[in-house]
Amino acid sequence: MADDIPRLPVTSREASGLWTLRAPAGTMLGPVVAGGTVHVPLTDNRIVAVDANGGDLSWCSRALADPDSHALARADGAVVVPVRRDIERCAFTALDPASGEVLWERRKSPLVRHAAAGATVVFWGEAGEDRWKIAGVDARSGETQWEDEFGTIWDLLVCGPRVILDVGDLRALDARTGEELWTRESAGYGALIRPDTPSDSVVFHSWSSSAVLSVRATGTGEEISRTRFPKRTVHRFSYDPALVDGERALFSAPLRRRARLYAYAGRTEAEPLAMPYLGWWRFTSLCEPAVCVGDRLYAVTWRRRLYQAETAGGRRLLRPVGVTAPDGRTLREPSVLAAGPHHVFVGGYGGVAGVRDGEVRWVAPTNLLGNGPVPLDTDRVLFRSRTDDGRRDELHCADADTGRRHG
Repeated sequence: MADDIPRLPVTSREASGLWTLRAPAGTMLGPVVAGGTVHVPLTDNRIVAVDANGGDLSWCSRALADPDSHALARADGAVVVPVRRDIERCAFTALDPASGEVLWERRKSPLVRHAAAGATVVFWGEAGEDRWKIAGVDARSGETQWEDEFGTIWDLLVCGPRVILDVGDLRALDARTGEELWTRESAGYGALIRPDTPSDSVVFHSWSSSAVLSVRATGTGEEISRTRFPKRTVHRFSYDPALVDGERALFSAPLRRRARLYAYAGRTEAEPLAMPYLGWWRFTSLCEPAVCVGDRLYAVTWRRRLYQAETAGGRRLLRPVGVTAPDGRTLREPSVLAAGPHHVFVGGYGGVAGVRDGEVRWVAPTNLLGNGPVPLDTDRVLFRSRTDDGRRDELHCADADTGRRHG
């Protein structure tokens, strides 16, 4: 741990798991949750690790060289942080997850993408002549365990001890050894999507030759199911769908005025569930992809308004939601959405709100702009605030249903 540990007092309520971390104003950035630990980047290029349950400070790293902290990955035995990133090359620093000490450093290379796969860190290229290169590195020592090349690595997804690649065909590699486990023909040009519920499967979304979701077992590559979507409809959305509760697929995209929700699990043909849209008189469009929580779909627009639609027998129009809590507090200019298991959290001008079942449960003033809430688990949420006197920043681990904070 760095010798000059910053003064970051914590107040906590252990029984409820609520806590508040404090720092001088302007020194604390947005949190990153990885491996059950909350990582808090500081403006002096250090990273603080905080216990998610009690808010205790575990360690503080030394200053890193221009870290991209929000892209850190937690492997078994190391926290890997991209540093000194540019368009075509990137270096990496690995920190001990118990102490924050530097374990190893990787010099700048064209392998600019990375992912944690158990005790291995996988690096691969995404541009130019290096788009076909991939390597597996021991997370603890930084030693290269294997290297390989493919025609082009279009996409990569880690599923437990396996690395699933889209290289024209679908292939699975053992993350530790690089050994090829299986190869299967893909359903066309598309993308790999991780299921949103724990499962031993991977989903491939194809939108070129046919609009399908192909669910495959990660152990064998065998196709479990294949669901076809109305091609003419979903091709209007250039983004991959968000998978919801393992059974539904939500299509939406910025600059679109519509969303599409389908049931796909166990079906050969997708069943349309909800097709909400904004009326043309709104003179606006969605500013980021919509989210679906339970039986409601939520979206925010460029005009800084929150909208919702019911997904079961509801109206087709996205209707506005007044972001005022029962205590009379109002969230101004909603602009950021974060979906939790049961709630959607909304960041806006100087505040954060928690919404459940279409109702605003609470609004908390933060005195910060662009403050994106981060769901922590089923019943807690992280967000930052600044004290009224402007002298102190606070990171709150709050109750998801009430917004209650400690301290």
